[in-house]
This record gives sequence, C-alpha cells and structure tokens, in this order.
Amino acid sequence: MATTEDFRVVLVDDDVDTCETLSELLKFDGYSVRVATTAQDAIQAVNEYQPVCALLDLGLPDFDGCELSKRLRAAHGSDIVLIAVTGRSGDDEHNQALAAGVDHVLCKPLTVENLRRFFPPLN
Repeated sequence: MATTEDFRVVLVDDDVDTCETLSELLKFDGYSVRVATTAQDAIQAVNEYQPVCALLDLGLPDFDGCELSKRLRAAHGSDIVLIAVTGRSGDDEHNQALAAGVDHVLCKPLTVENLRRFFPPLN
C-alpha cells in the first residue's frame, strides 16, 4: 500500500506566498512536499528528498528554471517528472523549457484545476 511519502514533490518558486499556498494544497491532497526558493536549494532538495516530481518556477533569482531543469535532468534522468510554471504565455519560453528537459509547462496563474490535472487528490 502506498503512503504519502511515496508521492514526494519538490516545489520551487522564489515567491514565498506561492510556495506556501501550493504546498498547503498539495499536502491537503495527500502529497509530501519540500519547498525551495532558489535553484541551488532546489538541487539540494531534489538530491536529498528524491521526489517523483519537481514543480519549477522558470524565473528564479540565482539561475533560471531552464538551467535548473537541465541540471536536474542530467543528474536524475527520467526518474523525476519536471513541470515548469511560467508567467509568460509565449511559445518561445515553453519551447526552451521543453528543450531543457521539462516534461510539462503550466502557465500562471496556476489554478487548482490545472494543478490537479497533474496532482490529483490522493485521499
């Protein structure tokens, strides 16, 4: 039988309020969540926590989400699902994210419905 620990997610966003809101929603739905507010913290969290998925903001203060995606993909291969979140709706950024190894791209504002397409409630 699976436990919530089996459904680990690392949430990466430099906006603390966004992290708090999304983290609480995911936890409420049965996920185990770690939060990182920089790309460097995200790398450490993924290495230590070994999540099944990372939800990545593309605009981070130390280096962008595309570079983070490349590094995570190089280190973890297909063992992790990478979902990018961006405030830009243009195809260029979406294509860059996909080329960097992201599996899916979601646009902000991120609605509960869009989030639950990828993270359905477990409980």
